[in-house]
Amino acid sequence: MLKFCFVIFCLIVLNAAAQDSTYYKSAYGGGYIVVPENETWEIDRAFVNDGNAYSIQISNSNFDTIYNAGDTIHTPYYIAEMELLSDKQMVQYQFYFKQK
Repeated sequence: MLKFCFVIFCLIVLNAAAQDSTYYKSAYGGGYIVVPENETWEIDRAFVNDGNAYSIQISNSNFDTIYNAGDTIHTPYYIAEMELLSDKQMVQYQFYFKQK
């Protein structure tokens, strides 16, 4: 019984340690996102979207890799991948960040 409880405890601890810290933020072209106090973000992946059902992944090299508290992430008005979208007026950038 003790071994069983130990195994259950280990599974719970490993599951808690494996929680994904990736989260989503978005901004329109020409907009910005400010990193909150006491947080450091690393860009995991980025996309552009025009409001339709699909998004186009863009290169992370368009942005800095790490952003610290108080940093501002500016989204460009234009990026080459926008040419693949049908509506180029309301382009939304979608970011997936990992908290450091």
